[in-house]
Formats: sequence, structure tokens, C-alpha cells
Amino acid sequence: MSAQDRVPAYAISLLAGILTFIGGLAKASTTGIIKYTASGAAFNNFVGNSVRSTNFGLAIASARISAVILIISGILVLVSAVVMSFRFNQYPTWGTIIVIFSVVGLFAGGNSLTGIGSVLGIIGGLLAITYRRTPRSVPVLVQTSPLSSHSLTTTHSQA
Repeated sequence: MSAQDRVPAYAISLLAGILTFIGGLAKASTTGIIKYTASGAAFNNFVGNSVRSTNFGLAIASARISAVILIISGILVLVSAVVMSFRFNQYPTWGTIIVIFSVVGLFAGGNSLTGIGSVLGIIGGLLAITYRRTPRSVPVLVQTSPLSSHSLTTTHSQA
């Protein structure tokens, strides 16, 4: 297969890593791991103060753990996709890593970005796992008889 046949698995996995990472950052910002002072800072401050005044400690802790898992799995899918583009002879290995961390991201929960990213990661990883190189044809000389000076050239597939 040519380099064009490898592009869909790489591109889909790369997009999956980016979406999962951005979705993890969004979840981290809503749970308070990442502080930001954008235009919604007043709203975030209001929601943050009202959440801190209630007893949601376990829910916030689990959401923060989920955000960290999403960020890590997004980074690992992204790095795996980039490494997969350089080591095309190891496509099944990197595809397996992408599928594993995409499933982890899918079960970690999150938002629509992480869900779409995880599904795309599973699709891109499965494309990479099922990727096969085409066999090369190697010319082999076969002599018809020991007394004949003519030789036939045939091709055999080598996997």
C-alpha cells in the first residue's frame, strides 16, 4: 500500500487526540483544575463559590480525576498518532495503543468533544490495526532443464 493508504488512520487518530485533549482541558477548566480569567470569569466565580458552599466534594474530586485521565489519554493518542506516522511498519502496535487510550477516554466521561474524539480514536486505531502492506513481487530464475541454456523468469509473491 502506498503512503496515501496510511493517511486515513493517521489523520483520524491525530484528530481524535486533539479533540480528546481539548475536551479534557475544557472539563479541567469547569472543575477548577485550570483557572482562567476569560469573559466567563464572573460566572465561573459564581458557580465555583456556590459549588464550594454545598457538599459536592466527592463529585468534584471524581470530575477532576476524570479530567486528568482525559488530558493524559488525549496526549497519548496524539503522540501515538505522530509516532505512527514515522514508523509505518509498526502500524498495528500503535493502532492498538490508540484504541486502548481512546476506550479509556470514552469511559472516563466528559463532554461531546471527548466522546467524538474517543470514537474517532477507536476508528483510526482499528484502521491502523487492519493496515497491511502489499506483498512485493520478487523475480526468481527457474531453469527448465540442465542441458538447456534458456531460463524462464517467473515472479513469486513474498509476504
